[in-house]
Amino acid sequence: AKRTSKTSPTGPRSMEPRPRVESSGALNDVYVKSQEHLLRPTSENPLPTSVPPPSAGMAGLIGVRHVLIVIGLPERGKCFIAQRLSKYLYFFHGAEVKLFDVAEYMGCQPVDIGHAAQPQDECRIEASANTLTRDLKLFLNSSGEAARRAGGNMTVPVPRNCQTAQARAAERAMAAAREEIQNTEQHLLVDEADRRRKNVDSGKVAIIFTSDGMGSFYEKWACTSKERRRWAAETIQSDKRLGAKVIFIEVIVNSAKLMEQNLLSKIRHERRLSRGAEARESRDSRQSREGEENARGIAVPSSPATPGRPTRASSSRNHGYGSGYDWSAAAAEALEESDDIPPRLVREFHARVNRFARVYVSLQEDGSEDDLSYIKLINYGDKVVTNRMHGYLRMRIAQFLSVIHPTPHVIYLSRHGQSEYNVLGKLGGNPPLSPAGQEYARRLAQWVPRHIFYQHGVLTKCRLWTSSLQRTILTATHIPHPIVPASSFDSPDGLSSPPRRGSHETDAATPSGGTPSHRFRSRQRSRQLPPRYLQGDEGVLNEPVWEQMSPRVYRNLDEIFAGEYEGMTYEEIKKIAPSEATLRSMDKIGYRYPRGESYLDILARLDPLVHELESYHEPLVIVSHQAVLRLLYCYLTGRTRAQAPKLSMPLHTVIRITYDGWTPPTEERFYLGPECSQTDGQTHL
Repeated sequence: AKRTSKTSPTGPRSMEPRPRVESSGALNDVYVKSQEHLLRPTSENPLPTSVPPPSAGMAGLIGVRHVLIVIGLPERGKCFIAQRLSKYLYFFHGAEVKLFDVAEYMGCQPVDIGHAAQPQDECRIEASANTLTRDLKLFLNSSGEAARRAGGNMTVPVPRNCQTAQARAAERAMAAAREEIQNTEQHLLVDEADRRRKNVDSGKVAIIFTSDGMGSFYEKWACTSKERRRWAAETIQSDKRLGAKVIFIEVIVNSAKLMEQNLLSKIRHERRLSRGAEARESRDSRQSREGEENARGIAVPSSPATPGRPTRASSSRNHGYGSGYDWSAAAAEALEESDDIPPRLVREFHARVNRFARVYVSLQEDGSEDDLSYIKLINYGDKVVTNRMHGYLRMRIAQFLSVIHPTPHVIYLSRHGQSEYNVLGKLGGNPPLSPAGQEYARRLAQWVPRHIFYQHGVLTKCRLWTSSLQRTILTATHIPHPIVPASSFDSPDGLSSPPRRGSHETDAATPSGGTPSHRFRSRQRSRQLPPRYLQGDEGVLNEPVWEQMSPRVYRNLDEIFAGEYEGMTYEEIKKIAPSEATLRSMDKIGYRYPRGESYLDILARLDPLVHELESYHEPLVIVSHQAVLRLLYCYLTGRTRAQAPKLSMPLHTVIRITYDGWTPPTEERFYLGPECSQTDGQTHL
């Protein structure tokens, strides 16, 4: 199989220090472009609706402003929580979200946890808090073009004189309607400064967190004490113009296993970043010196780094552990030869964190903070405690936070094999697979056990989703789903070694000419699971079992419904309805097929599935359709949803996406073949 890999260019680097203010972005329009022609005055409707009601994917948060403050002890995953929540609220609810990193507002060396704050430190803390407060209020109070357009229904035309009103009653022709419109002026039903006008957009969410829990511990917006939390709540609520609601999200991790997993993942990520930064600095330094020295005719020796410029590992931000000791760098060096953190370094790190734990004050349940809205997230959803979480957004946030976790996710996306409608260039429908699609189904069934059942050489639990349409079910029909005793997943070797390819077996070969072969030799010999596991005889096993790749069918994964144009080619649509084809081409994400669906409708039905997906720890294979996979791919890789309709999801290709709480998402593509035309009716969906 041909394999390519890359790091998502727009994927979030969830545990790195963020820019001072980062925005998820919001849709430029408050309604879909394909509705625009319906909002113009006509003779039949001279006073049309200026702004239609929001669709599911653009409803946002019903215009409400929220400030979410993520708090907790250092190294608990606060950045991860902020990033995932930001992406979810923007992608599925259309909210405008900005991230505020407290660490980026400190501006200088943090206060040592072991020493009392000096007057100059208190002045600096006060100044940084004021700066963040200013930026926060600017964001919440801002009302751009989208907000102005969203309030269009509150600006109504009124006649300049009574003659025009009389003329309207007598004249019903188009010319009279146009004259009417020309003789009107705009009247503000609700003043521009009125709070009601601001809350008609998609809503705004400010998420405050810190990427340096140790260095920013004493910052006001870090909210590490009851006094700081009270100050933050009063600062927001005292400004009535904001109309914002404050929610505290406390991340509590008291599981030693989870802590060590987080530390190991973060250290590996920091090591990769440090190596990349050093390589870039070395390259830039050498190029700069070569340019200078070559001008003077002097040979330039190799240089490992630019003198005088600190690398990420030696920057002051990483010294905010209370004593200037760079624990991450020491641990990274120890990991050069081992995959485990030395026990000595683990003990030392916990000792340093415990110094913060002695002065950190958790959200109190003794009644002193019962007036605050908060969520206590314990061990990433093992237990969730909520207080005063009333309202739509608050419950959605609580539900989403209860399923996400920072451990690695491995998601495999695959379109169905080529269908008969793909061959004919038709949209939608429920056709079976073509001969090429049937061959892909067989190749996929042989590829899955070798590449998915075994992760890093260890037998791993796996899951399988398909849509309810037959072309996805037939594509996954040959994938084996043996019954395996649960104890087999605890052993590094599993039930058997992962199948290995020998001289007698090949994947879809790619000859030197570069064209994948149409022949695919299956494995002649491989180590299979014992028959009794395949039969799933629980009476024989007498222990809990797991069904590998247990097929789950979800209608939510069905292809976009083309309504009246189901079963038609794109050329046929252009002939019988050229105006619809034009609307579709200029607004693919918002256009809804007559009596059919739009991409925004798909977002609404994917929302509950994403909650399910985020909760999984096992690798997941999703066999679905182009429009659905476009949206899932954009969400998982950190792209905007506006990019989805333009993406290509090739046939007979498996896309592996990997991400966790510390690293940006990466993807690998495996082309299994056989060759088929990638230009079909689905391209225009």
